[in-house]
Amino acid sequence: MTIRNNWLSTLCDALVFAFPILILCVPRGAGVFLAGVGVLLLLGWRGLGREWRRHADALVPLAISVLVFLAVYLASKLYHHTPWNVIDNPSRALLAVLTCWMIVRVAPSPDRLWSGITLGLFGALLIVSYQFLVLHTDRASGWVQPIAFANMVAALALVGFARPGNNARAHAEAWINVLCAVPILAMNGTRGALLAVLLTLFPLLLVRYRQFSLRMFLVACASIAALVAALFVVPGSPMTDRVNRVVQEVRQFEHGDAESSVGARLQMWEIGFDYFLDHPWTGAGVGQFARVLKSAPYCEQRTESGVCMLEHAHNDFVEAAATTGVPGVLGLLGLFMVPAALFWRSLRACRAIGNERGQSLGAAGLAVVMASLLSGLTQVTLAHQANIVFYAGVIGLLLGLAVCEARAGRRSSAEIGRRSGPHVSTTGNA
Repeated sequence: MTIRNNWLSTLCDALVFAFPILILCVPRGAGVFLAGVGVLLLLGWRGLGREWRRHADALVPLAISVLVFLAVYLASKLYHHTPWNVIDNPSRALLAVLTCWMIVRVAPSPDRLWSGITLGLFGALLIVSYQFLVLHTDRASGWVQPIAFANMVAALALVGFARPGNNARAHAEAWINVLCAVPILAMNGTRGALLAVLLTLFPLLLVRYRQFSLRMFLVACASIAALVAALFVVPGSPMTDRVNRVVQEVRQFEHGDAESSVGARLQMWEIGFDYFLDHPWTGAGVGQFARVLKSAPYCEQRTESGVCMLEHAHNDFVEAAATTGVPGVLGLLGLFMVPAALFWRSLRACRAIGNERGQSLGAAGLAVVMASLLSGLTQVTLAHQANIVFYAGVIGLLLGLAVCEARAGRRSSAEIGRRSGPHVSTTGNA
């Protein structure tokens, strides 16, 4: 390995380690990560073509899913003559391809990511605790929009929980990530992200405890239940108030009052779905959900309603359906399901060769996709720059690392096979 490659590997390790810290603890950290990926691609440009061909089975499907998604949004922009800035956030989905490409080019250590996640979540816990307890911030979230911040915390906690290792220390480090994330989400107050963590944790137990036993499963389930109970038992817990408010706001909506957080979402989803039924193929135009609301009979009669002043649907699929129609929904699904299929394939390949780190990376990627889908039921991923940069960045990181582990494992198995082949043959002839 040349000195240049040593430097490139060191820089890439540093960026992988810094990713969770930049996202959670540094103002405009998502932009710093984006710039870091660009710098590393420029420094390692000589080997990019070779690595693309070598890992085309992962990079090409990922690139196609992103390009189809962008093509739909660009076509919608041109068809509806909307401003160019509506393409800004969607275009950042390209980061998934660039990050994955960078990772397979340099092949950094996955251990850097897991170390960075634990440090990033602990740092975020300190920041959010200060904002909540000292500054009395209602929705503590560092320097990011509250819902986007909560979704990032949830996804990183799940990746940290899926870290490899079956000894007591590895299990303790995995649970520390969850124990940091839960109070962050409680002080932040985002219910969708907390639900995404709790629901995704259960399938991850099969990865966390590979040597599966009924007793271990019951202990793990009891631990998750205890975490949930603690959110409601702790005096002054903001989560208790927000959950109680959900029940109250649903009842208000059933009686015709949509002027609440839950009520506004339900009313918006109804308006968005009705618009989709009227315009199933074109929608209103990318980034134009506010126009959908303002043109609805509900808002024509209630111009001062809080529902009619919102900019997006607080639901990924309602937003896509109402603004870009069926093509937009399919493009958005591709952005989630294609990476999920690649992670599943990588997980199975690593399981076949006994690569534990590769299995953890594949499972972590699937967990991120599942948590993002669940979080997307109450927010719009593309509405916030930090959110789409995070999703694209973490997908690219995990997929690139998983692909590297699968290839390294296959290469090791092939080498072992070549070495043992003549020996087996000789023994047989004897």
